[in-house]
Amino acid sequence: MFRTLKIWQKLALVALVMAIPLATLMVLFVGTKNEQINSARTELTALDYESSLRHLLETLPKHRDLMNTVLTGDAAKLVLVESAARKVDEALTEASHADEAQGAKLATTEKWNALKTRWYELKAQAKTLQAKDSFSRHTQLANDVIEHMRFVADRSGLTTDPQLDSYYLWDLMLSGAIYGAQYSTELRGLTTRGAANVEDIAQLLMLSRQFQFNGALVDRDSSSMFRYNPAIKSILGDSLSSASDAAARLNQVSQTELGGNVSKVDGKVFVEASTLAVNAYYSLFDKAHTTMSNLVSARIASLSAQKTAQLGMVGVVALLSIALVYWVWRGINNQVNSMTRTFGRISEGDLRARAEVLGKDELGRLAISLNNMADNTLSLVQGREERDRIQNNITKLLEEVSGVADGDLTKEAEVTADLTGAIADSFNYMIAQLREIIANVQRTTTAVSSSASDVRLTATKLSEGSEVQAKQIVQASSAIAEMARSIQQVSQSATQATEVANKALQSAQGGALTVRRTIDGMNAIRTQVQETAKRIKRLGESSQEIGEIVQLIGDIADRTSILALNASIQAAMAGEAGKGFGVVAEEVERLAERATEATKKISSLIKSVQGDTNEAIAAMEETTKEVVGGSQLANEAGKRLDEIEAVSRQITGLVQSISELSKTQAQGSDAVSKNVAGISAYTQQTAAGALQAEVSIRLLADLAGELNSSLKRFKLPKVA
Repeated sequence: MFRTLKIWQKLALVALVMAIPLATLMVLFVGTKNEQINSARTELTALDYESSLRHLLETLPKHRDLMNTVLTGDAAKLVLVESAARKVDEALTEASHADEAQGAKLATTEKWNALKTRWYELKAQAKTLQAKDSFSRHTQLANDVIEHMRFVADRSGLTTDPQLDSYYLWDLMLSGAIYGAQYSTELRGLTTRGAANVEDIAQLLMLSRQFQFNGALVDRDSSSMFRYNPAIKSILGDSLSSASDAAARLNQVSQTELGGNVSKVDGKVFVEASTLAVNAYYSLFDKAHTTMSNLVSARIASLSAQKTAQLGMVGVVALLSIALVYWVWRGINNQVNSMTRTFGRISEGDLRARAEVLGKDELGRLAISLNNMADNTLSLVQGREERDRIQNNITKLLEEVSGVADGDLTKEAEVTADLTGAIADSFNYMIAQLREIIANVQRTTTAVSSSASDVRLTATKLSEGSEVQAKQIVQASSAIAEMARSIQQVSQSATQATEVANKALQSAQGGALTVRRTIDGMNAIRTQVQETAKRIKRLGESSQEIGEIVQLIGDIADRTSILALNASIQAAMAGEAGKGFGVVAEEVERLAERATEATKKISSLIKSVQGDTNEAIAAMEETTKEVVGGSQLANEAGKRLDEIEAVSRQITGLVQSISELSKTQAQGSDAVSKNVAGISAYTQQTAAGALQAEVSIRLLADLAGELNSSLKRFKLPKVA
């Protein structure tokens, strides 16, 4: 079926076959870019969701603190409580709108509805709760909001962002700014309650240590972020400095107030310092939120530009390919049409028809050979026509003079303008003047003899020329046959090259598939390492909290020891009545000492665990960097193999095109070889005819000599 197609159909088919892998690669590329763009857009909408949750997180502590003030006896603040509740409802409505837009996609609606239900229950029961219970439930609800922020980030890909600057920026926003603000609001809420009992003091100490640890986390995240994207430093520099100064102020207040007599904490100083820290951390979150939105938007624009540029490049390549195929087809088609028209005119008898030479390629050289062959054929045909015309005229002349041999002198030969016209004119004159001018007849016969000799020489040369032409055409036929065999060999070599190119293409495709699997594995490892790093970080935070609780237990043990000592003193002062109580006091003191020793051991173990945890966190961060670097190298290798695969496909297509064209040329050369062989046979026949004409003219010259001999027996009358 392929052999029956026209040249333009074959070229179109080859172009279509070459376009299929290009289109496949383009679809894969566009699909990958669209997936990356959709992921970035999901992150962008999730950032809006996180911003609404941040507003809710800011209003909840205000309602909690005002509600505690009312529950501890200040009923005048009830109006402010209701206003704060309305602000919480407004923030809740804003977050609900965000969840309606993204909840189905992120699968967060169920958790969000449960969180809203807990708020409505808390608001309905707030006035009937104890101050301590109200504070605890508000704080737990705020922690649930933070956990929901983390869940939204996990579902949208913010916590596993492939860009390291965005990854550390989001960690700074959530683990740094949000937790820093939360610890600050809890410190402020505890100090407004008075913080008079041991449990409150212990909680203050724990929150103070967590706040210090959070400050170190902010410094570490910002350093890592600036290392990967120094431009962010100029954007967040002021906000980070303000947050750092506010954190330092709150740490100083904590050390001053909690380092001495912890039962007399100055709540006003704590409120001022913690409020300053809350505002600074929320300001840092807002600035970082805007910065990350700009980074993600810029990434979307860059990915869209890459996709557009790639599509434009493919379009240009496709247009150039179509233009190239059209140009090649037009050159081949024009040359073939010119040669076809020439063959048609020659077949109709127009031996002066010539093919137009449109190029210097194989077809152009074939057209030149065709023109040369037509020139040689025309010269041969013209020689044959001249010979035939002379022979016909001589035959006619013999027929006319045949009656004279019988004695009929009344006949006359027809006088024409060709070579035999002079003979006919002389013969007629001889008939008219036979008796009077016999001498003229003799001279005329002599002239006829001489002319016959000249014709014989001419015929001899024509015969020799025909033989030389025949030999040349035979040589040309041999050369064309040899060329046909060479083209067949080229076609076979092109077929072998096609098989080799196909094998190379399969190897490139296999390598590309292997690299893609490696990239998928590296991405999975990176995700797992990042998740492990987060868990180890949380473990470090939990161990920090355990250490603080152990410290609290130690403080309680110290205070218990002091109470036991005081009890012993009181028992001694009571005399006999206090002996039993003194024994109990001594036992309590021994238990306190044992608790102190146990807390010291636990504290040393916790410090060891914290040290190992910090080392593990650092090692996981380095591992994350190495995995990211390996993933980038694997991506680069994948791109290079994709380029090699595309080049292999192009080479395969070109080799296949060359193979098909070689086959077509081989078929054309076979046809030309057959035509030249036919012309060679025809030329050999013409040469044989020329030899036969030479023999006939030689016979004519002999007859003229015999006629001259016969005329010698005539005797001319003597002139008086």
